[in-house]
Amino acid sequence: MKKNKYQHFEEICPDIFLHYNALSNNFLLLSKGKHSIYENSTAQELEKNDEKLFQLLVLNKFLVEDNMDETLLTLQAKEQMIQNKELYNVFINTTLDCNLNCWYCYENRIENSKLSIETIDIIKKNINRHYQSCPYKTLKVSFFGGEPFMDFNGIQTILNFAKEFCEQKDIELIADFTTNATLITKEIIDYLKQFRCHFQITLDGGRDTHNRIKKCRFGEMDTYQKAIDTLQWIDTEISKRWIAVRINFDNHTLRCIDEIIHDISFLDRTKCYVIVKKVWQLETGKVDREALMSAIQKLFDNRFLVDYYLMPKGCVCFAERKNETLFNYDGKIFKCTTISTFDDKNKLGNADMKTGEIHWDTKKMEDWYRDMQPDYCKSCHWFPVCLGICNRQIMAHPNEKICTFDACSLTQKEYLMYLFKYNQLKYEIYENQ
Repeated sequence: MKKNKYQHFEEICPDIFLHYNALSNNFLLLSKGKHSIYENSTAQELEKNDEKLFQLLVLNKFLVEDNMDETLLTLQAKEQMIQNKELYNVFINTTLDCNLNCWYCYENRIENSKLSIETIDIIKKNINRHYQSCPYKTLKVSFFGGEPFMDFNGIQTILNFAKEFCEQKDIELIADFTTNATLITKEIIDYLKQFRCHFQITLDGGRDTHNRIKKCRFGEMDTYQKAIDTLQWIDTEISKRWIAVRINFDNHTLRCIDEIIHDISFLDRTKCYVIVKKVWQLETGKVDREALMSAIQKLFDNRFLVDYYLMPKGCVCFAERKNETLFNYDGKIFKCTTISTFDDKNKLGNADMKTGEIHWDTKKMEDWYRDMQPDYCKSCHWFPVCLGICNRQIMAHPNEKICTFDACSLTQKEYLMYLFKYNQLKYEIYENQ
């Protein structure tokens, strides 16, 4: 046997070492003595001299068979995620307009844009056509924008069709929304009760900070309180729900974390998590790391699972999966929601108006899916849980070395401790489920 190549350790307190196996997402706490034995022994020596430690390392896949190719296994697992046909994820930009003005928004607003009758018809046909060619078990319809609820009629029309279609085909349906939550009413909540719903709702700090950033374009509104009220409605009224509270932070926002935690404390921890994401205008090197670590720890202390560049990802990015399509409100076809301009230059295909079939741009899609991971990614001890850089980023920055750790503002030791605490809390929350 041999030591697998994707493992890492840090001394987290005097004479205690935390070992992490990225291949199996397993942790081991070893005393200084056991750590020294492991680091200075071959697998054969361990089996002979410390049978108990040897078996523990084998069980947690720190030790693997000599013929195992860890990189190949990781690439194969990633490819299986890319090729997975059980879920069809349809993203829809219902609009590129928004009722708010947020200073960090990267998208080009198109006022009064919304789903056309023709685009809705194409989406319906595509859902049916794709099932005929690739029968899927789950349909996830993800509404994006802009602010998607500026066109609730479009949302309702598509979900009414999807519900009937999925019931006929015995398909699970998920309705997914990325929203600022300010346009969601009681009537909308009553309508959405019938669906399994996923929400991502953003808070930009405590009340004062949030309201300074998220200003309503059409009159005065306490947008912070409206978001909190909506979260309460969802948590109370929609039984089949999954809520992600996304905190877009700058250094000031991090210092408002106590107020945010207090105001979302009602959330069911088994059905929610918190995403902590730096606004892109704040340079990585200028992040207040002490405030960041403190904010994450306070969220953990209040039993919130925290997604901060979380590894393992559990899946490749939705845009990397072949069974995913993004329809812009005007019918143009894309894959990724993070582009700033949904125009002809960036589009990746065309939809057949009669059948709903997508005709992908073959040349563009070859680059989208081929293995472009640099060798420094494949040799990194985080690779099985990071899965590398998305091809769109590699193509956009061809001469740059890109790494998740370049963006997350934490040392590898700090990140390892974050990951360890996350997994401990996750086990505590779900062990009795």
